[in-house]
Amino acid sequence: MPKTTSQTPAASSGKKAPKPVNPVINAYLIAYNWASFAGWSWVLVQTVRTLLATGGDYSKVYAVVGDKLVWVQTAALLEVASRLLLVWGICTLFPVPEVRSYWAFTTMTIAWCITECIRYAYYALNLVNMGPSFLVWCRYTFFYILYPVGAGSEAIEIYQSLPFAHTIHPAYYYFLVAMLCIYPPGFFVMYTHMFAQRKRYLGPSKAKKSQ
Repeated sequence: MPKTTSQTPAASSGKKAPKPVNPVINAYLIAYNWASFAGWSWVLVQTVRTLLATGGDYSKVYAVVGDKLVWVQTAALLEVASRLLLVWGICTLFPVPEVRSYWAFTTMTIAWCITECIRYAYYALNLVNMGPSFLVWCRYTFFYILYPVGAGSEAIEIYQSLPFAHTIHPAYYYFLVAMLCIYPPGFFVMYTHMFAQRKRYLGPSKAKKSQ
């Protein structure tokens, strides 16, 4: 008599069953993402409040949020290492108005905050299987403006620091010049990547699947 075997849907379709998620790791990731969301939200609120209270005087923003921005960004060391150059190697290293009180610091901070608030809320909600469509849309649409504003402001901040870089070491000056040269192709790669990601998550094929 032939043996009969029962197959699960995953096995019969040839797909591997998803690996169980360690609840401790999952809880840590949820806490980390919500803590990061709270940190970036706080910096954004303080930045906007300062601009409103001073009539739009961007030169006052660093005094209010500069130190907090350094630590909020440093907490994301493993994720956005390139930004550490801006918070430690530019804004912290050169305590001069040409860097800290320049308008590019304010636009950079706002672009970073909005980007990270959306990103960490998106990650945290996905970890508990809650991915609201409006948040997906924000994540893959806001970059149209936030990426050019953020990257452009970063490059301007680096440029503003160049006259002071010689006081550290000539090699540091040329390192920053090299970073400025890398920015245009690096921005192009990241920007076009986000276009591909938007097409993947919000394109016509995705819309048909949701119907």
